[in-house]
Amino acid sequence: MEIYKELNSPKNKEFETLLNSQLSKTKVQEGNVVVGTVTKITTKYIFLYIDGLKSEPIIDINEVSKEDLKEGSKLSVYLEKIEDSKGDVIVSATKAKKIKGWKLLEKAYENNEPIIGKIKSKCKGGVIVEHIDTGSLMFCPGSQISDKPLKDISHLINEPQKFALIKLDKIRGAGPPTS
Repeated sequence: MEIYKELNSPKNKEFETLLNSQLSKTKVQEGNVVVGTVTKITTKYIFLYIDGLKSEPIIDINEVSKEDLKEGSKLSVYLEKIEDSKGDVIVSATKAKKIKGWKLLEKAYENNEPIIGKIKSKCKGGVIVEHIDTGSLMFCPGSQISDKPLKDISHLINEPQKFALIKLDKIRGAGPPTS
């Protein structure tokens, strides 16, 4: 191992400048959604390249739909940890989808736009509605289903319909998702 005594040499200054210019180009932070490029697909895992990270993150193949996935395609993931105790990068495609879905719902709520959803099941006091675009689940009170009381709503289940967002719980929905 060589010990450098003179750190202010022109070569060291040049190296420092190059290193800082490379680090300033890539601003990867934990807790953000980043876009990665698929480098390899195996039977169990998807390997990604994300600019600015020193190792390739790995995602379980079951986290994403496999139909439109191939090497070279782009994939949005939530960056949980840049480096864990083993030196691995921890990312989640599921959490990235949840964040994207929440932002779409917030925008629809703020602009007073209807959303398209399907009633998935009945529950106490109403129904559970799944947003078609994001897969987010929402509660719809039974009194809001129709202007006339309905005893049987089986004909409405799994049928795409327009829904208005009346209330959005920003405290529970905002921020990074929890596991």
